[in-house]
Amino acid sequence: MARSIRNSLLFLLTAVVLASCVTIADQRFTMNRDVFSKHYEDVKRIVLEEAANNGFTQMTGEIKPSQYNGWKGQIYFSLVTPNGTDQLFVEFEPQGDLESVYVNGAGTRTNGDSAAQAIQARLGKL
Repeated sequence: MARSIRNSLLFLLTAVVLASCVTIADQRFTMNRDVFSKHYEDVKRIVLEEAANNGFTQMTGEIKPSQYNGWKGQIYFSLVTPNGTDQLFVEFEPQGDLESVYVNGAGTRTNGDSAAQAIQARLGKL
């Protein structure tokens, strides 16, 4: 019985320590579709700059939004660190006359939430 309690406490402590090392980004907002479509290169530049400022130094892929896929698109980053893999995704999806922008990811070294907030703040100025 004491061994079971000790193992449970050890598991709980390990989970708490690991959780403190991981940040989770989760920001969703909308922007005007015309602004998004006319300024997609600016949107992409802002995403790249803010991701780099927050430790995601390399974009690993992009699906460009287009009329052929309903303006759905994604820019994503992946960074391998000694502590694991960091990922950051920025997804675009139409919602009526607006473009939904969803920034999400989890990191073991970088602060994905800071990147998400910085991206949202800068895109809001467009």
